[in-house]
Order: sequence, then C-alpha cells, then structure tokens
Amino acid sequence: MDKIISQMTKEEKLQALADYHACKRERHIILRYIQALRREDAEQTAYFESFGESVHQIVLNVNTYERRLVFGYVDKQFNEYGWINGMLPIVEEIRLDTSNVIHIGQSVNGTYAVTVSWCTGTAGGGSHPSVWDEPISDYKEAVRTGIHRLEGHYTYAERHSLTDKGNYNPKYIRKLKAGLRELKLRYTAPQQLSLF
Repeated sequence: MDKIISQMTKEEKLQALADYHACKRERHIILRYIQALRREDAEQTAYFESFGESVHQIVLNVNTYERRLVFGYVDKQFNEYGWINGMLPIVEEIRLDTSNVIHIGQSVNGTYAVTVSWCTGTAGGGSHPSVWDEPISDYKEAVRTGIHRLEGHYTYAERHSLTDKGNYNPKYIRKLKAGLRELKLRYTAPQQLSLF
C-alpha cells in the first residue's frame, strides 16, 4: 500500500506533486504546496495535508474548500469518504414541467447559485447548484439568470430542430418557450401596487 502524503519525506512529497497532472484551476494549489515544502513552512504544509491522504484528494478538497469561502462556508466538513461537498441546498425549484426546472440554491451567507435542468426531446442536461456556480446576491437576479439560461438552451434547440427533430422536438420546444414567457412575466414583470 502506498504511504499517505503526511508520512512521506519532503523529497517524496515534492515528487508526488511534480507527478500530479493538475488542470489549470488546480495549478495554484500545487504551486502553493510546493512553496510551503521548499520553505519548510510547517503551518502551510499542515494546512494542505489536513485535506487528505493523497495529492489528488488534497488538491480537490482545497479547491472546493477555498471556493466554499466565497459562499460563506468556513467549516471543513468531510463526508465518510474524505471529500468536501461543494453542493448548495436547493431553496426553490421553479418548474416548467418535470424535466425543465430552474434550481435555486442558497448558501449560509445568503448568496444564491442557479442551475437548470432542461430537455427538448431526447437532448437535455442539468446540474445541482454548487459553489462552482457564480454567486448571485439578489433573489430576483437569480430567477432572471435561470430564465435566461433556459432561454439559451431553447434557442439553441430551436435552431437545431430543423435538422434533428429527435433530440430537438419543435412542437415541445414551442410549448416550453410559451411556458417560459409566462414564467418570465410572473417572476420578472413589474407588479401593480394597489392603494386600496
């Protein structure tokens, strides 16, 4: 069995970091960890090693933890497998139907994250709100963002429905766009105030 990173020598740690194929978003973490080791900064080294047993686990957990800070999370809660969760609790789902939904997540500091699930025939996709989404401070702006994202998917689908009616069903897309217009009026149109 391989040694966990905290049990390795400095040279072994540096080699493990050099061997790790980091994506662009992870490189700054690798660089900071290497600098901590070279400077023999025990506090920073312990910081990184508190996030896992391997370079892979440390990099992903540090990345998620530091992104969580943007959303007001300061705790380091690991699941039973040693990973930090980046998902936000969903506080509202605005549904056009069962497959076309705006998911609004909210963090501990009140910041929102918005994702959508969409389906226009057999084509579709979706995700759960997480700390990797852009933070949005205002609820109405979060709803507008979700509507705008669905509009983008439907516009794309409508263009492609000319040549691919299986994935992009034109009749279904028209129905979705009509429902979205109604949703847009309900959530974003100015409301008339009554004096009596």
